[in-house]
Amino acid sequence: MNISTFRMDATHNDTRAPLTLATLPPEILMGVFDCLIPTPPEIGETGPVALEQMFEGEPWYEFILCRRALASLCLVSKPFREMAHPLLYRVVAVTNPQTLLLFFRTLAEFPDHGLHTRFLSCHMTLTRNNVIHGVREAMRGQLDKIKTSNAKGVIATSIRITMEQSRKLCALNLQPYFDGLPQGLFSLVLGTCKRVETLLLEVPICDDQGDYNILFNMLHRDVFDIDHGHMLDYDESEERPYQHIHTVLLQGDTEMIKHLEIDECDCDIPELYGVKCNSYFPLFAVLPKLTTLEVTCDSGDWANLLTQADRNRSITNSPDFWAKAFPDQAYLAGIKHIYLHNSMVLPHHLHLLLKFAPQLETLYVTPRRIEEQGPVRWPRAPGLGEEEDHESLNLGLLNYGKKRLKNLDVTWTSLKNMEKLLGPEGRIVCLPELATLEKLCIQLEPLYGNMKNAATLPLLSLLPPNLVELTIEEWWWRYEKLYFDMKKWKRKQRVEHYTKEKEYRRAAVEMLMKFARSIDVTSNRLRKVMLVCKIPWTWVLEGAVEAEEHFLGVKLAFEEKGVVFEVDCDEVEEEQEERPKRDIPVYQVCPRPGPEYW
Repeated sequence: MNISTFRMDATHNDTRAPLTLATLPPEILMGVFDCLIPTPPEIGETGPVALEQMFEGEPWYEFILCRRALASLCLVSKPFREMAHPLLYRVVAVTNPQTLLLFFRTLAEFPDHGLHTRFLSCHMTLTRNNVIHGVREAMRGQLDKIKTSNAKGVIATSIRITMEQSRKLCALNLQPYFDGLPQGLFSLVLGTCKRVETLLLEVPICDDQGDYNILFNMLHRDVFDIDHGHMLDYDESEERPYQHIHTVLLQGDTEMIKHLEIDECDCDIPELYGVKCNSYFPLFAVLPKLTTLEVTCDSGDWANLLTQADRNRSITNSPDFWAKAFPDQAYLAGIKHIYLHNSMVLPHHLHLLLKFAPQLETLYVTPRRIEEQGPVRWPRAPGLGEEEDHESLNLGLLNYGKKRLKNLDVTWTSLKNMEKLLGPEGRIVCLPELATLEKLCIQLEPLYGNMKNAATLPLLSLLPPNLVELTIEEWWWRYEKLYFDMKKWKRKQRVEHYTKEKEYRRAAVEMLMKFARSIDVTSNRLRKVMLVCKIPWTWVLEGAVEAEEHFLGVKLAFEEKGVVFEVDCDEVEEEQEERPKRDIPVYQVCPRPGPEYW
């Protein structure tokens, strides 16, 4: 290359436009913008506080920053707005009455914006007094600012009717109208966001918090009107709402849970509380694509309420959600995956759940802590006999879980004196008959129960034949008190416990070694085994022995059969010093309903 050519290339490089965000190809830009779509907080998270009160890394902190970034990009240029604006509505969280009214206002004027939403969450209980009051005040503040579109269709017409009613009635203190206003507005928001795939609803956990029947009635009425063309502005081309929702997350009222379990209060705390999942059958019925249900703090009641329904309410061609309901129908039909967190469900409740969810493939349960004074005694489901095995989980799995169930992960803190609800001998006997089961997480107590010949039976004979992954939780009902006491232990107590459990460790390792050697590599599908040690000081001697050291031979035996073996020890959170009790308790403001709230 001569000097003149070099100078020409240098000049060309100097005059070339620098690479900036605006000059990137649209495909790359879209990939950058996609990274700004906020990740919704996990189910059970409390609502957000002000950004300046958050810490970096908190779920809501990242959520708010991502939304702000997308909103800022909409102001940069028209091309940026065209790419970023739909993403701004992809994930929407309704966190307070003002947010609900502002989003409703946007959709009332621009209903097409709702077509971009795929995840919609409501982080406030719509029947709470403070929410009803907040929505009323927010509606009054927005009345003159809300403009409705001229779009045709059932949902758009319902929005216009709602606004006409609100303008007439907001000047009057008509409490029944305002009681249902939050549910009515949210139903219109959900109906406008026709392509939502995941719906999170915060729901009541106490009887005195009211129910969501207004919301359910409006959802069914909208679908009925679309199907039968009962609106003046009926549009045959209107997209049917609620058709894309495949996942529903029912989040027990987080503020109420905190109040009942943590705060000091002088109110009468209910003995039983939680999300009554069976009362949400109208919601499940209006969602034809629903396959996944996730719940926090459920009450454990899965009995079919339709068996107690007044059948005289059923009318042919009626929008009433009772009209298409029949006693004993599988009201969870179509749902394939159910996850219950912080649950009060007991084994006989799961018998009913399996009965009413015939297509269930995944069942996951983590228990609510049972206090030391003993387990809560739940009433037996009406209409069922008193035979020992009639309501048991074992019989439920035999009758309803043999055809489709693939993943089973159910645990409890203690079922002492209620072992018969699991099955004969206080255990799940039918596991070897569940040929479809591929993943199993089971505690030692439900696996062995009170078998007299437990030591002689090989572990492999107690398990499903086609398992791919097995997780064994080292948990016996007698561990309940020990689990909470060990948080107070000092080193001396930990060493004493480790020494005392020497024979138990030997028997456990021997059991796993026999299990590994009994695996037939030609017919067995097992690929992974995990042991979860819930009492780490049984296996760990601080500064001397780690849990994995006890299982080196077991790990090699499994590896010879092509199976991965892992050991996981729970981390022990040392109990913090108890707060000194006040002479005069300082009670938190009770969020439960009072006689007056206006």
